[in-house]
Amino acid sequence: MGLNIEVHGLKLAYDAQPVLEDTNFTVDRGDLVALLGANGAGKSTLLRCISRILKPNAGSILLEGQELDRLNSKEAARKMAVVPQETTADFDFTVEDIVMMGRFPYLSRFQKEDSKDREIVKRSMEMTGVSHLAERSIATLSGGEKQRVIMARAVCQQPEALLLDEPTANLDIGYQSMLLELATRLNREQKVTVIAAIHDINLAVHHFNRFILLSGGRVMAAGRAEAVITPENIRKSYGVPATTYRHPLHGVLQVSVVRGPNPEESHKDGPVVHVIGGGEEALPVLELLSQQGCRLSVGPVSAQDSGCRFAHFHSLPVVIVPPFTSMNGALKEEHLQLMRDSDLVVVPPIPFGEGNLPLFEEVETALDEGKPVYIIDLEGADQRDYSGKARQMLEGLVKKGAIVMEAIEDLAAVVCPGGGLENE
Repeated sequence: MGLNIEVHGLKLAYDAQPVLEDTNFTVDRGDLVALLGANGAGKSTLLRCISRILKPNAGSILLEGQELDRLNSKEAARKMAVVPQETTADFDFTVEDIVMMGRFPYLSRFQKEDSKDREIVKRSMEMTGVSHLAERSIATLSGGEKQRVIMARAVCQQPEALLLDEPTANLDIGYQSMLLELATRLNREQKVTVIAAIHDINLAVHHFNRFILLSGGRVMAAGRAEAVITPENIRKSYGVPATTYRHPLHGVLQVSVVRGPNPEESHKDGPVVHVIGGGEEALPVLELLSQQGCRLSVGPVSAQDSGCRFAHFHSLPVVIVPPFTSMNGALKEEHLQLMRDSDLVVVPPIPFGEGNLPLFEEVETALDEGKPVYIIDLEGADQRDYSGKARQMLEGLVKKGAIVMEAIEDLAAVVCPGGGLENE
């Protein structure tokens, strides 16, 4: 089961405007492939060429080494099933009638479906969760229900390859997940090759294991997520600055489009703020202060920390320490200097363990030297303290003059919108 698909030198133009330009790639049997790329990159056009809806101006498409053009329509339909982006309902067919159409490639001109065909239709509707709609007219269904019916028809077709043209467009997250889970299940259980044009990269990486990134009708990158979904590739193909990170629950690669540095931001004249530590807990602090026009520094953080990625993306001064190690003398001095160069120091609601307790000594030094220090959410420190010592040390800083803030949003009242410190 599964289908090997090769695309060689594919070219296609609409009204002399190139859409596909020398497109080349190979999809192996049983691959689970997402086609990525900005609008107009050629994703849907490419799928329509593979499904024979469009005829390319040049190039070839091979199925198991055989020219696609040499197959008749029934032979092609037994090999490939298509779920289009939009489903029209011009005729008043029932759901069961629509799904039964998936058996047509296996029937001769005047042959009627038999009990085997009806059993396949039944299983296909059960798999896609539309059995209860069997007698309903397709015209009466919602968009998500129609997509499930078309998916059931494709399953009923028993293809070796499934082509999905942005099947999740205009669907809510429940239908999106269900359709892609179905495609994944067909791939896993029946080894069906799946190629899907997907506009949501973060949705794609949860369901697919190989990726083809198109740009200007050409393949920019192909392979695993780590090789294809990079900040540089996203910037080149989508034209936006982005950063990538691992999802904290699933571990899969994710993309975040970030408001990047620009010439106006490079001339910020707000206060200089040093933000202690990093991690997800520090990101809201960094973003809020950045929006207030502050000039920021960060640290100490590890190279893989989200705070470190924020700092690099915005070209901020940052102290980087190796993971699972304490800062040496040079790094301590570098960190202390960043605090000395700042107008104030912020301690976000970060977790505390034995590894970052030495930070308190440096913050205390900055406090003793007259640097304003703001501690966010002191009351919640116990829940974030894995050392059993952090709460006492934070209260020690408060006794020396550190200011406690209940929430991150309270920083906006400290940093004036026009730059500078309130009550300075």
